[in-house]
Amino acid sequence: MQALKRLLPFLPLRYLPANISPSRKLLLTLVAAVNILGTSASSQLGNDTNICSLSTRRTLSADCNKNMSDAAKEAYTPGSSSVAFVTTPDEKLAKKLAQGLVERKLAACVNIIPQIQSVYMWEGKVNEDNEYLMMIKTRTSRVDELIKFVRENHSYSVAEVITLPIEKGNVPYLSWIAQTVPDKK
Repeated sequence: MQALKRLLPFLPLRYLPANISPSRKLLLTLVAAVNILGTSASSQLGNDTNICSLSTRRTLSADCNKNMSDAAKEAYTPGSSSVAFVTTPDEKLAKKLAQGLVERKLAACVNIIPQIQSVYMWEGKVNEDNEYLMMIKTRTSRVDELIKFVRENHSYSVAEVITLPIEKGNVPYLSWIAQTVPDKK
């Protein structure tokens, strides 16, 4: 709910029906944020479970800030970074996957959004489950490796892993993703 309250001033959610659950509003907020704000929305979230470098939270260290300033002078190539969405059945698995992705430098940052509700068709039946949503920032060139890692380490037989290219965003942040996640060799 904290993340939702921080993003509300930026998004026209007053037009949503009053009976939408807080978790659905949060999911709609995230989708709108990705569409409206690009990756700068991830820095607005400040989620309780955020596997990001501490230097990127609100202030940057002097060395990091200098590197970002230098990198910001270069133009961002649209689509060179991506955001991936992965759902998990619990927080433990979400944290395990997030740690593994960041440690292997397959992701610069992973936000873990708790208590989303998923309704889906599986084996001929409509199912409804509470899940955790991972919002993963990476280089587009590393998406295949990210997918492989998730598939090999996920408890679901068919893990949800979907990606979208990042077209625009805060250039220093996008540069930080590029510096943190090495390009595919």
